Amino acid sequence: MSALKNKRTLWILCSILLFFLLLSCLYEPLLSNILTLRVEKTLINGEIKYPPFTPLEVPPFGTDIIGFTIFAKIIQGFKYTFFIGLLLSIAQILSSLFLNILILYKVGTTFLLPVFSYFDKLFTLIPKPFLLLLLIGPYSDALLFNTDNVQPEANWMFVMIQLFILFLIGLPNLVKLYHAELAFLFKQDFFLASQTLGSSKFRTVKYSFKPQLTELTLNLFFKILIQNLSLFIYLAYFQLYLGGSLVTQLDASTTYTATISNEWSGLIGQNINRLASTPWTVLTPLAFYGGLIFLLNGIKRSLTGGLQNQSI
Repeated sequence: MSALKNKRTLWILCSILLFFLLLSCLYEPLLSNILTLRVEKTLINGEIKYPPFTPLEVPPFGTDIIGFTIFAKIIQGFKYTFFIGLLLSIAQILSSLFLNILILYKVGTTFLLPVFSYFDKLFTLIPKPFLLLLLIGPYSDALLFNTDNVQPEANWMFVMIQLFILFLIGLPNLVKLYHAELAFLFKQDFFLASQTLGSSKFRTVKYSFKPQLTELTLNLFFKILIQNLSLFIYLAYFQLYLGGSLVTQLDASTTYTATISNEWSGLIGQNINRLASTPWTVLTPLAFYGGLIFLLNGIKRSLTGGLQNQSI
């Protein structure tokens, strides 16, 4: 009964996720021609008003300060939020697995493991948001200064730098966690028995440890995916948007830095300083962001619950 419930829950949650992904992927070819993308002015109670508009004035979620509808931005940006986090997390998981295979041998034990253990301890001493700001911030200033506002090339290079730094920061802890699990499994009786029968460490990891490593990988994958999504918000708070940024001159003394991709963390970060005056521009994407994390946690619980039932 529990296994059937897990399957039903997993199917429902994955269907919701795929539906929103499909909706987001259809934005450019189809939905952008149907949805209202921008409201420059509108007539309210016989009076012409200009943005920003509240959700009551322009349903369902209102507009930002230059008139772009939050609803259209959320639909467009979901695919970038999800796929950037997904690809980054997969790259970290696969790299940590490969590095732990190398650690099985003498060269990896004497060189790789001490290096990753050192950086794992170092990264625990410095909070990751501040570490990201220290490492990524100077690149942002340099690229914007040296390219003389040639945005596409600068933004593409900046995205690659962001993802590379995020990849490196998350890797040491993953390597350490996998190594700790393997070290625990190597102490178990079934490993000692298989080693007595002539099985190598690599073969044991590939076949005998497969159920344990599969469950661990699923847990770590969702953990690192949610962690990466959280780090995206920290970056956006400092206007280091994934996908690049575009500066709009509102008047002689005011500029508005917006995310180009409309990735959800960027939507939060670009409006965070206007939380008091236009709260819907921050709270709406933040609610969707929280919903995505809740959805991913539900999928993780259903998958790991299904694996446990199979093992029983």
